[in-house]
Amino acid sequence: MKPIKHLYIYFRDGERLALRFPQQSGEPAQIARLLRMQLESPFISLEVHGDLLLIPRDSIKYLQVCPAPPSIPETTITGAEIID
Repeated sequence: MKPIKHLYIYFRDGERLALRFPQQSGEPAQIARLLRMQLESPFISLEVHGDLLLIPRDSIKYLQVCPAPPSIPETTITGAEIID
C-alpha cells in the first residue's frame, strides 16, 4: 500500500480545501519535474472521485503538502518552523 499524502489548498477568500491521495509513483527526478509543471500551470489539476478538478492558480494563496515530496525545488529553504 502506498503512503498517504495530504494537500491543503488555502484560497485568497479564506476558504481551505483538504485532500488526501496515495503517494504518486515515479522516480524522484520525475516527481520533481511534474511538480514544477504543476506550479507553472495556470491551473492546479486534480482527479477527485473520477472527476477532473481544475483550480485557477490566481485563486490560491498557498499550498501545503504533508509530508513533503522526496524531491523538492532546489530553492526551497529547509528546516523552517512556523512561529506565533
